[in-house]
Amino acid sequence: MRYKLSLKGRSFYEALERMLYDERDAFRILVKSWVTIWLGKWRERVKILHTKPKLPSSIEGRIEEAKRIYARLEFRKELKNLVTRKLISQGEICMASYIAENLIIEEIARRLRNSNVDSKNLRLDPLDIYNALSRRVLEIRRERGPLIYLRIKPNLL
Repeated sequence: MRYKLSLKGRSFYEALERMLYDERDAFRILVKSWVTIWLGKWRERVKILHTKPKLPSSIEGRIEEAKRIYARLEFRKELKNLVTRKLISQGEICMASYIAENLIIEEIARRLRNSNVDSKNLRLDPLDIYNALSRRVLEIRRERGPLIYLRIKPNLL
């Protein structure tokens, strides 16, 4: 939505608030169209599971190590913001921040697999990671199907 509004010096939230009070009909149309697009992306990209998917232990271990490395990265927030913006610019508006974080972790795990270096000595260049993920985001745009597997415990339903 932020890209659809012409802000001209105002913040996104100020523009939304102004629309809410001054242009109620336009605001309703904007929100309705955005929610419709978001729900469409939800149906396309999210799959609900009742059990945790089984992965080979080597892959699970690499992903856990990649999560630990990601948590220690000093440029984690900036990289996540860049990838999130790239996803949104390509039309991935549903849970873009979550998808961005998982793409970064997958890329780190891929680099762990391809390197002979210990994970503590692995050097990660944020620009190199972003460039690799930019290509991946463009591929995601052309793909259909889930990117997020949401596990819901059966006793909660």
